Amino acid sequence: MKKSVLALAALGAFAGGASAQSSVTMFGVVDLNVMSVDNGDRTYSMGTDGMASSRLGFRGVEDLGGGLKAGFWLEMGIAPDTGRNAGVWGNGTTSTGNELIFNRRSTVSLSNQWGELRLGRDYTATFWNWTVFDPFGTNGVGSATNLALSGFAQQALAGTTYGTLVRANNMVAYILPNGTFGPGLYGQVQVAAGENANANKYYGGRIGYAAGPFDIAASYGKTEELLAGSGIDLDTWNIGGSWNFGFMKLSGFYGQINVDGLVPYVGDDAERENWFVGVSAPFGQWNLKASYGGTNGKKLLNNDDASQWAIGVDYNLSKRTALYATWSSINNDGNSAFKVSGQSSGLTPGNNSTGGQIGIRHQF
Repeated sequence: MKKSVLALAALGAFAGGASAQSSVTMFGVVDLNVMSVDNGDRTYSMGTDGMASSRLGFRGVEDLGGGLKAGFWLEMGIAPDTGRNAGVWGNGTTSTGNELIFNRRSTVSLSNQWGELRLGRDYTATFWNWTVFDPFGTNGVGSATNLALSGFAQQALAGTTYGTLVRANNMVAYILPNGTFGPGLYGQVQVAAGENANANKYYGGRIGYAAGPFDIAASYGKTEELLAGSGIDLDTWNIGGSWNFGFMKLSGFYGQINVDGLVPYVGDDAERENWFVGVSAPFGQWNLKASYGGTNGKKLLNNDDASQWAIGVDYNLSKRTALYATWSSINNDGNSAFKVSGQSSGLTPGNNSTGGQIGIRHQF
């Protein structure tokens, strides 16, 4: 159960009821596991975020009357194996000297029946389909993003970054309300200012429809100026969907990432396509999940392909606490060197990567 702290409401009481009703909630996740990874040399370690991303956050809402509400959301990633905050920095900021404390989300918003206007750091529209339709929620050794977040921009152009694949800083977003423009319709549009940081200027959108057991969504995003003054941009689009049969849920995803104009005067580019299919089947306190996916490098990334399969099981001790186990294997072809864990040892291109995790997740 999440614990609400009515601090702002108490302050309003001292003001004689003149303030609108407010509430602040603290929430979080702590996820730790024992992990084994084989990238040609097996290693053992304590891992984090095998089932869910560890975090600590605060969110609040104030009812301004007339259906208008103000809200904030501050959320940081944590590394519970060491007690430090997690080093997920994104573009335009490094891990030393200018740390992002609330690196997962830092937003303020206004909302009513016509939707929500949100400002700050948040997920990009193009990342949502990855995490929503992946049975592993893009966490742990089974994450579908093991085949996408392996330095794609650096592969395509040395010295570049791609911090907007998951989140973007300095963002203005509009989020569709539930039901106002049609039952089941959802989506968002986003624009992020560059503010003189490479690969920081982003715009994108997502549109989806969910009704009963069916859910489908498509998204598009563009990140400009991977290198200052280069004119080299990155485009990405994807589509994902799921169908819940009751006894199990099937899901699927297909997407492309493209870096344009890497070779001057020729206009050649680098392209990567990703796909996966997944299934999750709950029964009682148990939940079985599995996925199979692949990635293909094209054009300047030709002969850079890989596939991954993953299987896992969760056991819910309560509504807040679960035990889990996951096993995954990546088959690399040609020049590819994708790994089941970014924290594991190095990998020689063309060699396979396997790994497993057994852990516990607690949320509050």
